[in-house]
Amino acid sequence: MDQLIKKGIRQLGLGFLDLLAPNTCVVCQKPAGRQNAYPLCAECKANLLGKSYASLSGFSFCKLCGKALISEQELCLRCRKSIYCFDSIKPLFRYDGEIRDVILVYKMGSRRSLAAFLAGLVHEEWLRNFDGRPLLPIPPRPKKLKRKGWDQVEDMSRILEKKYKVPVLRILKRFDGTEQKALGYEARQSNIKGKFYLRSNMQIPENPVLFDDVFTTGATLSECARVLKAASALKVDAICLAAD
Repeated sequence: MDQLIKKGIRQLGLGFLDLLAPNTCVVCQKPAGRQNAYPLCAECKANLLGKSYASLSGFSFCKLCGKALISEQELCLRCRKSIYCFDSIKPLFRYDGEIRDVILVYKMGSRRSLAAFLAGLVHEEWLRNFDGRPLLPIPPRPKKLKRKGWDQVEDMSRILEKKYKVPVLRILKRFDGTEQKALGYEARQSNIKGKFYLRSNMQIPENPVLFDDVFTTGATLSECARVLKAASALKVDAICLAAD
């Protein structure tokens, strides 16, 4: 009986909070309800899930970067012209529309609670393709972390580790340098060279899975895979929220 009373009081309190400061959906700007752990209403959440690569039927996907193919066979046009050190990437979405908005709002820090929603999707993808394999989050630039105070990939990694019991290994370290998003394709390739290294006295897994937020040129993931393979890793795949 006490539990029922407490639950009723909590629901009543959440109702008042919704009236005073509604939990606004980041996509449609309508109230999402305080019962949600993240600012997405049920309708927008369902719409987003319906656009994930995992929900698409009748499509084939690039064997390397994981993006949906239009008229190509096995590999997309960009991957045919590129040389990567990773073996494959599994993006959850195409980086556009509503999912792009959600990721940007999350990365800017105004809605960090979106980490719970996004980490849940990453967990499902990990189970489908990499169950049991350790996840290696891509570390941020130290100056960026100091300025921002938190990292979006690390926030999701903590949830994956604590809630979903995904093995997370933080063995990659990063030197400072020019921010990748400010550079073009070729400049990104050269800028990221030598920017990653491994923590000392840590065992390198044979088949790690890199984890990042957005795949753009593949330069960062490829450089991390190169470092890992140089240190004895045999197969390096990756998961990312979206592919540009």
